[in-house]
Amino acid sequence: MLLVLASSVAAQRVQFPTPAQPVQTTTPYTPATPYPTPPPTYGTPATQPPATLSPLPPPGSPYPTTPYPPSPYAAPPTPGTPYSPQAVGPPPLFDPYASGGTAGPPPPVVPYNATPPPPASAFPQQPGAVFPDGLPFQWQPAPVATSGETYWQKTQRFLQELSFEQTYLYGDHTDPFDLEINRTELSSTFAIPMFYNIETPLLITPGFAANWLEGPISGPPMGMMAGGPDLPPRLYDAYLDVAWYPRVSEWLGGELGARTGVWSDFQDVNSDSIRLLGRGLASVAITPQLDVLFGAVYLDRLDVKLLPAGGFYYRPTPEWDMYLVFPNPKVRRFLTAIGNSKWYWFAAGEYGGGSWTVERQTLSDRIDINDIRVSGGFEWETQTFIRGHVEVGYVFDREVVFASGDPATFKPDDTFMVRGGIDF
Repeated sequence: MLLVLASSVAAQRVQFPTPAQPVQTTTPYTPATPYPTPPPTYGTPATQPPATLSPLPPPGSPYPTTPYPPSPYAAPPTPGTPYSPQAVGPPPLFDPYASGGTAGPPPPVVPYNATPPPPASAFPQQPGAVFPDGLPFQWQPAPVATSGETYWQKTQRFLQELSFEQTYLYGDHTDPFDLEINRTELSSTFAIPMFYNIETPLLITPGFAANWLEGPISGPPMGMMAGGPDLPPRLYDAYLDVAWYPRVSEWLGGELGARTGVWSDFQDVNSDSIRLLGRGLASVAITPQLDVLFGAVYLDRLDVKLLPAGGFYYRPTPEWDMYLVFPNPKVRRFLTAIGNSKWYWFAAGEYGGGSWTVERQTLSDRIDINDIRVSGGFEWETQTFIRGHVEVGYVFDREVVFASGDPATFKPDDTFMVRGGIDF
């Protein structure tokens, strides 16, 4: 009987394999400073915590914070230094990758629709200036990030933005002095680091725009009389824009841009259809809130070849962006936050129009459409990096110039404008 019980007990026993590594009798992690000797007796609570223990941190955000760097301009990394945020320096106090659209302080459309300069909405305080301490009794706002996307995430993106914009200029089809324009534009912006500095990338923007025209009412020329200002029903822009905003020093920078492409109705395409436009401004930081800009814009139009450009870029508080630079000034102010989006109101002006080669009723020609526009509206930004704008404006001093001189010019009536767009 005992033999049976012993065999039954042996049958319930399980033999585990021997561990491959010997079991350590002591922990490999030793505290920086051991508990006081001798330790408290088991079962008896200690009268006070060990002297080496530090109190728990106060409750707060679970995410680590990084102190704001004193200067965004760091020396270039030494050769052989691996790519890392520590190697290339802290991010600048503006968003160098914001291009196109109207979310930033620059105007929604510069004279030739070039990529606007980077806005300072992300970090309104710009260090490095002729007067680094600012003007007397001037409050300098602290930098505030505008979105949850980090700077290093933005520097890794090749495709920076896709943009769509629709512009409508009203015209009465029965009025011989009215000209209606309906414009649709699509573009995308890519960023390529320039030299060793990823903070000032080269922005490449291919784009395409279609312009639908209605009016003016006119007929073909009769005998020796000049013909009417007949215009084609459609005009097209196919362009490639390149922009760069170098930073020479902490107080001196630049805004450089060039654009080329084909501007035509695609019925008459010749050497005049290919245009070269340019834009160059120097930016001098007088104070952390005030920049002085001066330069020129090359339009390559029949009537206007070159325009002087210059003015002030002033950021008195984080709520205000005042880009008072001719020929496209713009003032923007923070309005309110609705849900996860921020809303702004703005007022802007611009020198509008363009130049195209066209096939008219009796001849091939090149035309300029020039006008001055003042507008106001609203912009919004979301946490998913989608920006949009809607605005209304007044268009005046309108003029159509003909290279053939048949007729020399045509001056449409003033009208109003409605425009909206989205960038994502």
